[in-house]
Amino acid sequence: MTLRKNYIELPKSPVSSVTSVQSFDDSDNATTFATSKYYVDSVREPARIVLRTGETFPNALRVANAIEITYVAGYGATGASVPEALRLAMLQYITFNYEHRGELESGNPRLPQSLKMLMNPYRLVTFSTYPFGPNTGR
Repeated sequence: MTLRKNYIELPKSPVSSVTSVQSFDDSDNATTFATSKYYVDSVREPARIVLRTGETFPNALRVANAIEITYVAGYGATGASVPEALRLAMLQYITFNYEHRGELESGNPRLPQSLKMLMNPYRLVTFSTYPFGPNTGR
């Protein structure tokens, strides 16, 4: 397996910290990647692990699930850490579901536009030329 990029994107954001990066060879032996070989770009969304200058990912990797990254994602440990717009959107969504609880079985009621507007700034949008999902460098 050859990784063509010098980074790996982390699909869930925002990223608070990376606990470990491990790689697995064909014999399923795990090797922990030293933190001195990469840095976490958590300013960008989605966040990513970027190799430091002169570093490379291991080459002798198994065919599938060769790299395992353990990380912490979320806005924080308390509800106060969540942006106000998202807290408000969540409360409106819960209220909407309660008010339309009978309609959910018979149809698909439309979400209020105000709810969508509150959540849109926090959506992660990706673009790809690969028609079967995220672009994986094929």
